[in-house]
Amino acid sequence: GDDAAAIAEGDGHLLLAAEGLQAAFVAEDPWFAGFCSIMVNVSDIASMGGRPYAVVDVVFTADDVDNQRLFDGMRAASVAYGVPIVGGHTGRSPSLTWLSVAILGRARRLLEADAARPGHDLLAAIDLRGTYRGRHPHFNAATCASSADLRRQIAILPELAEQGWAIACKDISQAGLAGTLVMLCESAGVGAELELAAIPRPPEVELGRWLITFPSYGYLISCEPDDSPRIIERFGAA
Repeated sequence: GDDAAAIAEGDGHLLLAAEGLQAAFVAEDPWFAGFCSIMVNVSDIASMGGRPYAVVDVVFTADDVDNQRLFDGMRAASVAYGVPIVGGHTGRSPSLTWLSVAILGRARRLLEADAARPGHDLLAAIDLRGTYRGRHPHFNAATCASSADLRRQIAILPELAEQGWAIACKDISQAGLAGTLVMLCESAGVGAELELAAIPRPPEVELGRWLITFPSYGYLISCEPDDSPRIIERFGAA
């Protein structure tokens, strides 16, 4: 149920994760698909309490896909998040379009989805400073932010883990906030009470759409009630 595999190493864990992107998304918006391929992997590492180190990619595209735009998007995200692309594999296919990226990170203290417990507070941390892009349920709050802001935001999760304030976490993914909460609960064997009125969302976005949206920066965090104010203050400061 976690967003990355955790491999014990030294005084912490290596984190290994991978994501694949839908062919239609890659073909329709290659630059943003390239950017997202890095972004979602960075988010997976952060949601485990880790810091990202490097990524590799596997790209197969049909002749009509703009590979240059795809790679430009990946390069832009690599620079913005400070995570180098260190290798990969590319190929052409007349009938297949596929982009997947794997990432390596490291955590001193893990945030694991199955650590959520009854009585914990459930917090949602989402960057609302963005807009929808295209017809897909993708809320883009990343490409309009500075590199310094993106790196500052990603650094929050490992800091919370190392402080012992956050206990469990999942990044809000393609399943949206509602689906991600189901996955968190399933991993931990718990239930949750979701207060719809308390969900942070842009005022112009309808709730039903927002619940199934992938925000470019969004996390569900389980913590002891006494630690909630400190976590909220930490996100607010960023």
